[in-house]
Amino acid sequence: MAHFIVATIGTYGDVYPFAQVAIALKKMGHQTTFITNPYFEKTVQQFDLDFYPLGTKEQYLMVLQNDKLWNDLTFLDISLTLFLPNLDTIAQFISQRPKDEKFIILAHQNLLANAGLAQAQRPSTVTVVGGALYPSVFGDATDSDHVDNPDERQYSDLPTITPVNRARALAGLPTVKSYLDLFTCIASFNALLFSQWFGEKEAHWPDNLIAGEFIYHEETQSAAFTEELENFLDAPTKPVLCTFGTGNLHCQDYFEHALSAIKKANQRAIFICKDKKLLPKNLPDSVLWLEYCNDFPALLQRCSLIVHHGGIGTLAESARAGVPQLITPSLGDQWDNAARIKNFQLGSSIPGPQLNADNFYDVMTALLESKFINKNCADLGTQIRNRRRPHEIALNIVETLKQAKVLD
Repeated sequence: MAHFIVATIGTYGDVYPFAQVAIALKKMGHQTTFITNPYFEKTVQQFDLDFYPLGTKEQYLMVLQNDKLWNDLTFLDISLTLFLPNLDTIAQFISQRPKDEKFIILAHQNLLANAGLAQAQRPSTVTVVGGALYPSVFGDATDSDHVDNPDERQYSDLPTITPVNRARALAGLPTVKSYLDLFTCIASFNALLFSQWFGEKEAHWPDNLIAGEFIYHEETQSAAFTEELENFLDAPTKPVLCTFGTGNLHCQDYFEHALSAIKKANQRAIFICKDKKLLPKNLPDSVLWLEYCNDFPALLQRCSLIVHHGGIGTLAESARAGVPQLITPSLGDQWDNAARIKNFQLGSSIPGPQLNADNFYDVMTALLESKFINKNCADLGTQIRNRRRPHEIALNIVETLKQAKVLD
C-alpha cells in the first residue's frame, strides 16, 4: 500500500480536518505520516499519528504574535515567514525513505508548492492530492458574488509565486503563473473538505475534484462541562457566544465592543479566549470567560448566537448546531465565508476593522429577533446531521486514486 503524507499549515481549524482524514487512512491500513508545525505536535500525537515537523515552534509563535497578521493588507507577508523557509520540508522527509516507496501527499492548499517540490524529487512514485478547506481558495475573490471586501489581495497576486518558481526552476520544473495553477499543475486531484450546501462547483474551479464534506467534531454530550459552565448554561436565557479565533492574540478591541453591546442589550455571554489579558477587566456576572471548551459542539447548541471571525471550522460547527452567526471578517477566506453565510440568510457580518459597540449591538439584536434566520439555521442544522464522515471522505480519495490506477 502507498504511504500517505498528510501535510497542513495554519491554525487548529487547518489541522483538525486533515488529522481526521489521516486517522481514517491509517485505520484503512495505509501507512500515514502527518506533517505540520511543531506547535501542534502534542495534538497530532494524541491522534496517534506519526509526526514530522514543518518549521519550528518559534517560527509559528512569531507569526501569531505579529499584530500585522490580522490585517488583510499585510497578513500574507507575515504568513510567508512561516511558509517560505520550509518549502523543502516534504521533500526532505521523502529523501529519507526507500527509493521505491510510493507516496500520496494530501496537502493543504497552502502546501501544494511544497508537495510539488517533493514530487519533482521522485516523479514516478509521488502523487499529490490537494485539500481545499473553503470555496474561495479556487477563485479570484473580486470576481465572486460572495465577497464584500473590495481591498482583498488576490490569490493570483500572492508573493509566494516568485520564490516558488525560483525553487521549482532549481528542481527543473516549469514555472506556474498563479496560485490557482497549483491545483492543476501539481495536484492530480483536489479533495473538497467543505459541504456542497456551502459551495457548489463554479465554472472557474478545476475539474479534478473529489467530493467531500466539512469535517466536524464527533457529537458528544456536555458531560465534559465544568460545574461553573453548567450552572451558567442552566439559566432561563441562552447566552451569546463570542470567540475570535484560536490564533488571534490581538482581539482586545473586539471583546471590548462585544461587552458594551452585551450590556446594552441586557444579554448574557460567554467569551472564549486563551489569554485572559485580552479581555476587559472585571467582567460582570452576566459574562463567563472560558480559556477553552472541551466540547465546543455541545456548547454551541446551548447558545443563542455565535460571534466569530469567520474561520471555516467555527463556521461549519455553528451551522451544524443550528445557531445564527455574526461574523467579523478581517483577512483571507473570512470575507467570502462571511458573505456566504449572509447570502444563505444564516446570519450577518460586520467587517472586523469597522466593528464598534453600536453596530455590534444593532446586528446582534436583529439576528436574535429574526424568526426567519433562526428557522433557517435550525433547518440546516437538522439536515447536516446526515453527513459524510472522515472515513467516507478518505474512502472517496482512495477509490478515486484506484480508478486512476495510482493505487492498486
